[in-house]
Amino acid sequence: MNVHMNQMPQTASHSRIGTGEAQAAIIQSDCLDERIARQLMKRGRDLDHYDGVARFFHWVFAAGIIYASVAGYALAELPGGPERDFLSRLNMSVATVLIALFPLRVWWKFVRNEPRALAGVSDAQNALAHRVHILIYVTVFAVLASGFLMVPNGYSFFGLVEIHTPFVKGALTDELFVIHRASCALLAGLVVLHVLAVVKHQLINRNNVLRRML
Repeated sequence: MNVHMNQMPQTASHSRIGTGEAQAAIIQSDCLDERIARQLMKRGRDLDHYDGVARFFHWVFAAGIIYASVAGYALAELPGGPERDFLSRLNMSVATVLIALFPLRVWWKFVRNEPRALAGVSDAQNALAHRVHILIYVTVFAVLASGFLMVPNGYSFFGLVEIHTPFVKGALTDELFVIHRASCALLAGLVVLHVLAVVKHQLINRNNVLRRML
C-alpha cells in the first residue's frame, strides 16, 4: 500500500512535467514560426502581400481588360469612319500587349510564392476562389486568342509596325467574332463577380483583402 501511495505523487509529477514540456514545445514552435516570418520579411518576403511582379501583372491586365471591354462595346455602336478605325487599331494594340504578357503571367502564377491565406476564410471558399481564378485565366486566353484571330488581313501596332493575322475575312473570322463576343461577356461577368467578392471581404468581413494587391 505504501509503495502504491509513493508511486502516485511520482506519477503526478511526471504528468506535470510532460504537460509543461508540451506547453514549452508549443511556445517554442510559435516563436520559431514568428522568427521565420521575420526572417522572410527581412529578405523581402511579405507573407500578407502578393509580390511586386504579381501586382504588376494584376493591375496591367485589370486596366487593359476594362479598357478593351469598354472600347470593344463602343466600337459596335460607332459608324464606319476614321474614328472607328483609330479606336479599333488602338484596341488591338492594347490587346497585343496583353497577348505578349499573358504567357509570362501564367508562368509567374505557378512559380511565385503565394501569400498567407486570409484569416476567417473557409477551405470551401478558398477552393471556390481558386476555381474562379482559373476560369478567369481560361476566359482571358479565349478573349485574346479569338480577338487576334478574328481580325482579317492584319493591323497596325500603335502605328509602328504591321502585325499579320492568319485569316482573311470570311466564315471563319465571323465564327471567331462570335466566340470573342461570348468570351468577352463571360469575362465581364467574372470580373464583376471578382470585384463583388473583394468588396464583401473588404467591407463586410473586414479582412483587408485589398491591401494584398497594393
